[in-house]
Amino acid sequence: MSVNYMLISIVILAVAIAIPFVTFEKKKPKARQIVMIAVMSALTVAANIICACTIPLHAGTALVIISGIAFGPESGFLIGVLSRFVCNFFMGQGMWTPWEMAAWGILGALAGIAFYKPEISGHFDDKKEIMKKKTQKGLSYMAVPVVCMLLSELAGYIVYIFTATEGETFFGWRLYAFGLAGIVISVILMHRRIPCNFVTVTIFTFVSVFVIYGGLMNIAAMMMNSTLSDSRSSQVSWEALKLLYITGAPYDAAHALGASVCAFLFGDGLLDKLTRARIKYGLSL
Repeated sequence: MSVNYMLISIVILAVAIAIPFVTFEKKKPKARQIVMIAVMSALTVAANIICACTIPLHAGTALVIISGIAFGPESGFLIGVLSRFVCNFFMGQGMWTPWEMAAWGILGALAGIAFYKPEISGHFDDKKEIMKKKTQKGLSYMAVPVVCMLLSELAGYIVYIFTATEGETFFGWRLYAFGLAGIVISVILMHRRIPCNFVTVTIFTFVSVFVIYGGLMNIAAMMMNSTLSDSRSSQVSWEALKLLYITGAPYDAAHALGASVCAFLFGDGLLDKLTRARIKYGLSL
């Protein structure tokens, strides 16, 4: 008797996604909070569809991360999940939808956990001086996460040297697994301490999208292959997953690069506007 791994995974994901929505509903949120989540979800959907039809960037993914930074982990998760669900009505619903919803939700929540409340600048402040200070501050504060990531990947490479089989490459599951470990360690050490500027947001976007979104969707691809094909090569196994991580790395890198470019181009300005809206309407993180 074959096991439908995809169905089981979708049920588990549906339950996991529903829990934050139930928790949010029990808090009896104000109408302004619901409206802000709906507006950001709509903007994310529109940005993602426009990029999909025009330029090879991923503004939707960047907006989910920016929303999490601006409004906190709970709102970031809800915006990510809702945006992906609505977006797939235009781009195609399927077995992959719950996985994409979970991936975007995790990105939004993680961004809200890692960054502290964004600062706003006055209308008469020296923009060039602010940009210079943000760059210096961003590079200094990102030193800890970058070192954590490098040490984590170095540990992964050492493990690869001693445990790799013939023909196996490091640029596979180890790159994702030890990258995830580096992200977790960085978030624990820098919990709500990473400042918001174009340097930190850009670096965070690239790393988190590559490791978390890419790592999760490679697992989803294995589940879908096992459901759609009966061949032995398409079954759920560690060997199949390792192959998917190797072949999926270029696409994951392109996705992460497209999202980080969007974060670099409009992340700082958009965060400033969203922070003003959060303060004006009393939206808590």
